[in-house]
Amino acid sequence: MKKEEMKKSWRGESEEIISGMTEWREQHPTATMNEIEAEIDQRLAELRVKMITDMALASKSAEWAQGEEAGKCPVCGHELEKKGKKKRVMQTRGGKAIELEREYGQCPRCGAKIFPPG
Repeated sequence: MKKEEMKKSWRGESEEIISGMTEWREQHPTATMNEIEAEIDQRLAELRVKMITDMALASKSAEWAQGEEAGKCPVCGHELEKKGKKKRVMQTRGGKAIELEREYGQCPRCGAKIFPPG
């Protein structure tokens, strides 16, 4: 995803959060400060996950180009072998799951498996 596409997508989600919160507040006129904060946090957490995922997948290290070498093993320095794409699920600091599908490599010498960090 290109930079401008990401920004447009994030703006759209931000606008949905804002309008959604306005509607939520109308439906919950007696909500406490804690309830308002919890609702906002929940909605913003979804945008945060999208932004983190988009940025990680936009990283140059997310995929090795066709014909490009996979690089060197950070453990032993041997040439890595490409192993195709793999999915990986990680947790944000906010406890939300992020799923990334990226190129993955393995060292034939020491067996280290590399999932580009990006």
